[in-house]
Amino acid sequence: MSEFISSGEAEFPRGYPSEAHLPNGRPPEELPTSAAGFQQLADQQCAEGRLDEAIENYKRAVRLEGDNPSHHTRLGDAYLFAEMSGQALSHYRRAIQMNPEHGEAHFCLAEIYRRFGKARGAISLYRKAVRLAPENAYYHYRLASAYLQDGRVPEALQEAKEAIRLAPEDGFYHFWLGDLYLQAGQVADAVRELEAAVVCSPYDDYYCVRLGMAFSLVNRGEDAVVVFRRAIRLRPDNASYHCLLADAFAEMGFALRAALHYDIAGELDPYDREYVARMRARNGRPTDNGADHPSGARPSLRTSLRCIRRRPSRG
Repeated sequence: MSEFISSGEAEFPRGYPSEAHLPNGRPPEELPTSAAGFQQLADQQCAEGRLDEAIENYKRAVRLEGDNPSHHTRLGDAYLFAEMSGQALSHYRRAIQMNPEHGEAHFCLAEIYRRFGKARGAISLYRKAVRLAPENAYYHYRLASAYLQDGRVPEALQEAKEAIRLAPEDGFYHFWLGDLYLQAGQVADAVRELEAAVVCSPYDDYYCVRLGMAFSLVNRGEDAVVVFRRAIRLRPDNASYHCLLADAFAEMGFALRAALHYDIAGELDPYDREYVARMRARNGRPTDNGADHPSGARPSLRTSLRCIRRRPSRG
């Protein structure tokens, strides 16, 4: 029996959802009749978070064109988004078997390997993806982050620089490299990249904060104050940002301004003040003993930085 049934001028698979369940109320005559059409519909459903429907339509694309590695890769992506890693792994491997030169499939398989802690296997696959798609900045970035995870900092730096060469206007890559430079103790290089990140993404408060931290490390207190203030304008309710601005003021000798922002930090979120107090005690520094602001008992820059609630990494 045919898998397809007729509806007017179009044919579509048995069991396909009714018009009432279609996105944007698409009429039956607009239903996909090709593998490419089902993939396009599934892409839209994936973007809308309708993963069950997307998986079914990717499957239909696979049934119509089983030898197309892109259909298997997209189906693998949907399975991965749905936390079904085993099924995703199977379809990524099928895509590579069909076309060993399919860079996206190698990249996606690397992401699976990395999810399960197989960093070195992931690096090998990322390198294949980069070789097959050398102009893809994101592939270079993911290879860089895998190298960093494996402790190979020079290789990570090289790949991060290549990502920036390919996408110089993307603030995230500048930010990531700047943060890596900070970890490596190359503060001047970090300042350069973090400044570029802020130029590319001037409304990203966290980029501003990281740049301010770098400025503080090279004794550019006035510049640190400027970018910490910008971060506060972007997120005025973040107590940790006020704490960092207070540190910068105190470092420059402006005790009253520092005290003002320590007060604001405590009023916005008592947890941050308590966290700073605990970190002072851990570092052998005096606490404020319940005072409204630390006065002379200012935490060190390193202590204060630890109370920033970092956003989830994009890597």
